[in-house]
Amino acid sequence: MAERAQIAVKGTVQGVGFRPYVYTLATSLGLAGYVSNNAGGVHIDIEGASVSEFIRRLPVEAPPLSHIADISVTPLPIHGYTGFTIQASSDHAGNYPFTLISSDVSVCPDCLQEMNDPSDRRYRYPFINCTNCGPRYTITRAVPYDRPNTTMAGFPLCTECSREYHDPRDRRFHAQPIACPVCGPEIEFHVRSSAECGVKGTEALESCIKALREGGIVAIKGLGGFHIACDALDHHAVAALRERKRRSNKPFAVMAASVEVLQGFCEVGREEQELLESAKRPIVLLRKKQPEAVLDPLSGDVAPNNLYIGCMLPYTPLHSLLFTAGDKEHDTGSRTLSVLVMTSGNLSEEPIVHRNVDAIQKLSGLVDAFLTHNRDIFMRVDDSVVRIADCGLRSKDYKKRTDKSGIRNTKFNISFLRRARGYAPEAIVLQDTGPEVLGCGADLKNTFTVTKGSFAIPSQHIGDMENYETLEFYEECLANLKQVYRVEPVAIVHDLHPGYLSTRWAVEEGSRCKLPLFPIQHHYAHIGSVMAEHGLTEKVIGVAFDGTGYGTDGNLWGGEFLIAGIEGFDRAGQFKYIPLPGGEAAIREPWRTAVSYVADADETRAADRLASIGFLERHGQASVEQVLKIADSKDLSPLSSGAGRLFDAVSAILGVCDRNTFEGEAAIALEALTVEGIDGEYPIVLTKNNGYTVIDFCNVIQAMIDDFVNKEPKPVIATRFHNTIASAISLLVKGIRDRTGILDVALSGGTFQNRYLLARTVALLTTDGMRVHTNSQMPPNDACISLGQAYLVRERLQKCGVR
Repeated sequence: MAERAQIAVKGTVQGVGFRPYVYTLATSLGLAGYVSNNAGGVHIDIEGASVSEFIRRLPVEAPPLSHIADISVTPLPIHGYTGFTIQASSDHAGNYPFTLISSDVSVCPDCLQEMNDPSDRRYRYPFINCTNCGPRYTITRAVPYDRPNTTMAGFPLCTECSREYHDPRDRRFHAQPIACPVCGPEIEFHVRSSAECGVKGTEALESCIKALREGGIVAIKGLGGFHIACDALDHHAVAALRERKRRSNKPFAVMAASVEVLQGFCEVGREEQELLESAKRPIVLLRKKQPEAVLDPLSGDVAPNNLYIGCMLPYTPLHSLLFTAGDKEHDTGSRTLSVLVMTSGNLSEEPIVHRNVDAIQKLSGLVDAFLTHNRDIFMRVDDSVVRIADCGLRSKDYKKRTDKSGIRNTKFNISFLRRARGYAPEAIVLQDTGPEVLGCGADLKNTFTVTKGSFAIPSQHIGDMENYETLEFYEECLANLKQVYRVEPVAIVHDLHPGYLSTRWAVEEGSRCKLPLFPIQHHYAHIGSVMAEHGLTEKVIGVAFDGTGYGTDGNLWGGEFLIAGIEGFDRAGQFKYIPLPGGEAAIREPWRTAVSYVADADETRAADRLASIGFLERHGQASVEQVLKIADSKDLSPLSSGAGRLFDAVSAILGVCDRNTFEGEAAIALEALTVEGIDGEYPIVLTKNNGYTVIDFCNVIQAMIDDFVNKEPKPVIATRFHNTIASAISLLVKGIRDRTGILDVALSGGTFQNRYLLARTVALLTTDGMRVHTNSQMPPNDACISLGQAYLVRERLQKCGVR
C-alpha cells in the first residue's frame, strides 16, 4: 500500500553526498518524490510502497562523511509523484533555521587514481574532486551548500562536467566543486623577481617542482591558505627558511609523499597511520627515531631540540602532484621530492595569508617563487595539529561508540594542539537546546564559540590576538559563522583580564549591540570547556594548569585546583605565588623565573645556589643580582602561581632552556628528557587552612639543585620532577574528594599537553577511583577557553528561563 512522508534531516548533511545518496536509495526502492537542500539541512518528500523501508535504511546507509543529528518524519496524503528528482535548494528552514557545515575533506583514492591516469581527462589536474572529497568550509559563502553559494560560482560547468553533475550514476553527481581543465581553476607559477606573468597549468607545476628540487623556497596556495615550502632534506634550504621567517627554534611541519617516507625518520604506530591517512589529514605529532635507525635524515633545522615532528600527508590533489608529477623523461638526473617543509604562509604573529595579492605583498621577502591559483579561498583555515594521547581514558567498548560531535576518530583519544582544517567548524553536541551565546575566548591561541540549539560551534584557530590583522580575521570568521548558522547572541562572554584585546572587543561589541556581558575567570573557563565536552552539569574538581591567567585577586594564576559548577567556582588550592622578575621578561627568559624560585627556596644562600648551577657564568653576576632585586619589587614582579612558569624555571635550572623563542619551548624541552621506569619524587610542602591548600616547591627546588650539583643525570631529575607534580595533583584531588564527595575531576590547560605528566596524572587519579575528564574535542590550551565561556553562561541563562 502506498504511503507518503515528509522527512527533515538535520546535521552535517550538505556537501557530503547526501542528496545523491537519497536519490539512489529512493529510486532503488521504486519511490517517487524529491529531495532538496535548505537552510536547515535536507528536505525529502517521498511516496510509494516502500517508504517505511526507506526511513529505516536512511540513517543506516548514510554517506560516511555525513553526520545525522536528527530525523523528523511527517505523514502526508498521497500526492501522485511520477518519479524521484533532486530539486533546487531553498533558503527556507522552518523551525530549524540552520544546518551544520561540513569541514574540508582530503582528496579521495578514486580521484587520485584518475588524476594519475594519462588517459583520463583530468590527468594531473590539481583541482580534481568528487562527491566524496574536496573543499567545503573554505569555499562556502552561504548555505544551502550549492555551487552558486561557493567560490566556484565563477566557473561555469563545461558540457562534460555538466553531464557528470546531473548523472545520478556518476560519482560527481551534484558535487558542487566539480571542475576540469576546460572549465575549472588553474594554477600559475612565477618567480618573485619576475615582472612578467607566470607560466600556467602543467608547466607551472613542473616549474614549482624544479624550484623546490634546486633548494628554492616557494609559497604554495593550498586549501585554506598559503604554505611556505622547501625540500626538508635540503639543510641549506631549511636553514634559509628558518632565517627568513625568523622562526628561531619553533618546529616546522613537514608533508611527506607517503607513510613509508615518514617511517624513515619517525615512529609511526597503527593509530598514527590511520590518523595520517584519514579524510581529515591533520598534522600528527610523531616521535623522532633514534639517529642510528633513520634512513633519510631530515635537516636538523626542521624541529631542533624536539622529540617530535609534526607530519602530514598530501590532502589536496595539488599537494599530491608535487611528489608525483616531476618531468622524469626530461629531468632524470633530479631526485624525486619525498618530504617538504610545509609551514604556514604568514608573517610572524599574523594569520595565514589566503589571497594571491596579499601573498605577493607580504611573503615576497620570505620566498623565491609563488605557486598560486584562481579559486578564491573564502574562509582561511590553518592545518589542524593533533597527536594520539591514550592515557588510559579509552572506553572499553570504543568500537561500538558513536561520537555525537561528528569527530570520527573515536577509537582512540586524540589530543588537539590546534583545531582547524578538517575539523572546523564541526559542532560539539550539548545536552539540550539553549540560548545563543558568544564566547570570545582568550588572547593566546584564540578561538571564539557560538552556541545554537543543542550545539556549540567553535571557530577554527584564530591565533594570538596581538594585532589588527588577527582581529580582522576574528571578525571575518565570526561574521561568517553567525550568518551561516543564523546566530543572534543574547549574551557575550569574555575573559576576566581587562587588558586582553578579546576582552576590549567584547566590551565594545556588547555596548554596540546592547547585549549583557559576562566575565568568566580564565581557569574556570578551562574547566568549563571540559564540562561542555562531556555534558557535565554537576560540580567537578577542576585542575587547571597553564602559564598565565588573570585571577580574581589580580594575581597571575596557573596552578589551580577549583571546585567548579555551572553557577561559579571556589578556589580550593594553588601553587605558591612566586614573583615573576620583570613580568613578561620572565616569561620570555625562564632563567629569570628560576632565579626567583631559587631565592624563594633559600633566600640567604640564593647567590651561592645560583652559582653552583652555572647561572653566574651563563648570565653574569650583575644580571643575576639585578634580577634578584627586581624580584623583590612588587611593582616590577607580579605574583604568579603558574604551573607553566614552574616548568620554565626547572628547565632553566637544569640548563635545558634559558630562553623561550616560542611559547612553551622550555617546558617542551624539559618533557623531552623524561624517561619511563623512574618512580622517584621530590618532597613538597603543603600549607592547609580551612580546606584551602597551597603547594610550596621550595624543597623540590633545593633537592633538584643538589642532584644537579652531584651530577645526577638530567633525565632522572626531570622525570622525578614530573612525578612530583603528578603526585601533588593526586594528593590535592583526593583531599578535595574526601571533603566534598565529588568524584569527577576535569584536567585542562596548556600544561596538560605534556604527555608524560598527563599519563601519569590520569593513572594516579583513576587508581584513586576518580572519574577523569580531559579535553578531547578542543585543545587543552587557551583555544578551549571560548567553549568554556559560552557553555557556562549558556547553562546559567537556560536555568533562568532564557531561550
